[in-house]
Amino acid sequence: MTAKILGVLSLLPLLISLSLLASFLTPLNASRSPPRVEWNRTYGGKLGDVGWFVRQTRDGGYIIVGTTSSYGEGEYDAWLIKTDEDGDVEWNRTYGGVKWDVGWSLEETRDGGYILAGETSSWGSGHYDIWLIKLDSRGDEEWSLTYGWPDWDIGYCVRELRDGGYIVAGCTRKTRIIGGGYWDALLLRVDPLGRVLWCKTYGGPYEDGAWYVLETGDGGLIVAGYTTISADRLADAWIIKTDELGEVEWNVIYGGDGDDWLFSIEEAGDGYIAAGATGSYGAGGYDFWLIKLDGDGGILWNRTYGGAGSDIGWLVRETECGYIIIGGTTSYGEGDWDIWVVETDRDGDPLWNQTYGGVGRDRGWCIDETRDGGYILVGYTTPPNSRYWDVILLKLSEEAYKGRGAPLYVSATLTAVSSIPLLILGVRGRLRGR
Repeated sequence: MTAKILGVLSLLPLLISLSLLASFLTPLNASRSPPRVEWNRTYGGKLGDVGWFVRQTRDGGYIIVGTTSSYGEGEYDAWLIKTDEDGDVEWNRTYGGVKWDVGWSLEETRDGGYILAGETSSWGSGHYDIWLIKLDSRGDEEWSLTYGWPDWDIGYCVRELRDGGYIVAGCTRKTRIIGGGYWDALLLRVDPLGRVLWCKTYGGPYEDGAWYVLETGDGGLIVAGYTTISADRLADAWIIKTDELGEVEWNVIYGGDGDDWLFSIEEAGDGYIAAGATGSYGAGGYDFWLIKLDGDGGILWNRTYGGAGSDIGWLVRETECGYIIIGGTTSYGEGDWDIWVVETDRDGDPLWNQTYGGVGRDRGWCIDETRDGGYILVGYTTPPNSRYWDVILLKLSEEAYKGRGAPLYVSATLTAVSSIPLLILGVRGRLRGR
């Protein structure tokens, strides 16, 4: 393992622009109207800037982690933006060196600061290393550490644990040079100061990865990702349940003849709700995919949502009414890709769905329910006549949309909501922790 301290980066100028990017889907097979757009903000410069993750903070504002090529020291830097409750910037920071550095995930910690996870090629021992930065409430670094081997190591998700430490989910290619898989899923557990408690990888001889991790009510961990079980098979969705030491309790593979992934998972009642994208089932190239599981990974129900194009569901949250999924769609909307949000009831039946975007490329990466009953979502948007992206932060009200106000366009509703048979393989014994 390698650990190196990064220097504190200063506050850089932030260009803030406003754009209204709302598109309304007439939900013919949904039970209620979408919420109205309360406000939206874009943040960016002359080059490409993306927002990957957002959370409402304790003071009622929002914290965004993303990636910027407009500001900072290198090709890409991790970018943290703190806003007030109206999306106006309170402060922002970039973190990185002269090469490519990405911030993927963020949590507000119990001490009022933040923990950020991503990947760095500016520091560390490999081509890319896992990167953890502990920040205070103003985004100043308390510590910054890298973890990895000589090849590629990426941290996609970080969560604060009940003991004050942190768990990171991601993937590693270190095993390729010692006879293992091309990529393996990885869990890294560290103490509150970033010191390694344990690191385990999971996978077979082909490609495997972990996108999301959650501490469960029993003190263990649940991981969502993908696995490849043979040389002639595409990716299958994969869920791994471990104890607090990363030892596998059970794991299940879900999929068909196409590529299937799970990108997020939440504990929901006496089981789990997982979301991703499926190329095996549904109406188009890829469809949103929602799976409700019992406590042992058994399927209670699953649904696909999509049209004739590609629809990639990225993140799911449990809501008061059911579940909400955010991602991107080429089946509906006005542009190349549009942000797409679908809320369902607890049985997976759609309550409403809505796209947001213009004629360019727009993608949604994260959504969170706000304390006033609405939603906050983050992603990227392509401004008119631009080839580069800006971060977009969009606040949805708890109130339903009423009438036609700001520029809106109407597109088709869902063309497919289906239950599907799944190939389910228990693979206990295939996994190995290193």
